Amino acid sequence: MDRQVPASGRRMTLRSIGIGGLICIGAFLLGMLVFNFVLMPLLVHQRNTVLVPDLRGMSEKQARQFTERISLRLRISREINSGAVPKGYVISQTPRPNDSIKEGRTVSVVLSLGPKMRRVPDLKGLSLRQSRILLTRHNLRVGRVSKVLRVSDIQETVLSSFPPPGRELTEGGAVDLLVAVGGKKARYIVPNLAGQDLLFIKEKLQNMGFRVGGIRYEHRPGTYPNTVIGQRPPPGTLIREGDSIELVAAGSD
Repeated sequence: MDRQVPASGRRMTLRSIGIGGLICIGAFLLGMLVFNFVLMPLLVHQRNTVLVPDLRGMSEKQARQFTERISLRLRISREINSGAVPKGYVISQTPRPNDSIKEGRTVSVVLSLGPKMRRVPDLKGLSLRQSRILLTRHNLRVGRVSKVLRVSDIQETVLSSFPPPGRELTEGGAVDLLVAVGGKKARYIVPNLAGQDLLFIKEKLQNMGFRVGGIRYEHRPGTYPNTVIGQRPPPGTLIREGDSIELVAAGSD
């Protein structure tokens, strides 16, 4: 004979089933929310994230190829002068190297325009001091200074420069100068030239800065031809650089 369940018991069973179902539905919905708003973004983020490469020191072309290879874009934010980085190469970047960003994002870079260039001014006729001041105003400097003696009262006057006027030079670069320095002629005591070969003496005097004013030949028995036998001024005379010396040489028979 079947036992009959009281009405109150049936109501409790239905209520328990209902509560269990609601709990299951709630747990399912909570799981979906966690998956959609927590797990899914993490999975997507990991799949589409790349490390920013170090583009510094690369040319624009190299940097563009590198970023495109890993699904990033390159943008030139600005260009500035640099004495350390060649023209057209990357100086700095944003984001920084090894930062993590999503694919398709943009990396901004600063490119070098190369060093600033300055035009060499005309320094001819200026004093060495004036040249230094003018070069400083042009952000240039004096390099090697070569001096030549000029017989005059001038004091360190620039004859020429290298690079020449109008040529462009890197900012801070050096300009070499050829400077004339005033002074008096050097003085010498005329040596005794007798008995020496005429051709040798001519070359030696010219190399010392003297002029051979004239050559007179005389017959001198027993003396080899072209041997110096006399001179004017005589030995021991004090003369200046550039003065002339006349010679007397033995003639041929």
